[in-house]
Amino acid sequence: MTTPFELAGELLELRPDRTLYWPRRQTLLLADPHFGKAETFRHAGLPVPGGGADSLNRLRQSLVCTKSERLLILGDFWHARPGRSDRVLAELEQWRREHQGLQIDLIRGNHDRAGDPPPGWGDWHPGLLADPPFVFSHHPTECDEGYTLAGHLHPGFTLLGRGRQRLRLPCFWFGPHCGVLPAFGEFTGLADIAPSPPDRVFVVADDQIIKVDSVTTGSNKPKES
Repeated sequence: MTTPFELAGELLELRPDRTLYWPRRQTLLLADPHFGKAETFRHAGLPVPGGGADSLNRLRQSLVCTKSERLLILGDFWHARPGRSDRVLAELEQWRREHQGLQIDLIRGNHDRAGDPPPGWGDWHPGLLADPPFVFSHHPTECDEGYTLAGHLHPGFTLLGRGRQRLRLPCFWFGPHCGVLPAFGEFTGLADIAPSPPDRVFVVADDQIIKVDSVTTGSNKPKES
């Protein structure tokens, strides 16, 4: 179930697949897919399931559901150079051939030192990309040109329940001048955030987006949105 969300005067949709849809620009945003991470683990001798095909299938479904005409990736397309295997490159090239009419904008992230984008995916935007009222970046940073949407942090938030139950989940985190998307990729981990009023936090729980009722310390009670 998607969640409508107003930001900088624009109507957006928060999606449980950890993407964000901007209807007016028919643009789907995601951050930190870290393609090739499973392959990197296997290269290091660690047997892990899944891989880039799972992420690409989720992305395919998102594009179908939203009818997006543009895909904007907020950095860390790659995870590491060992993950740019022939198999991973072939999967990415095949996916791109299936979506030839899709415009793709790639923001370069710190992990993208691993190499160039796959053929057909375009070139890196090396810094900020402005599309008013937003500025797109990999690193969360305030910007005079508009409200920044970024990735990099892999934000997570811990919900506190009855009986001292704790549940740590990926989240969307929106401050006064900058918003951070959850990591889209597999095996990406979470970094605890420290929001404060008037920040708005939405956790991703399976197929739901849950608005956190309060971001003050000791009051992390979820409120279904």
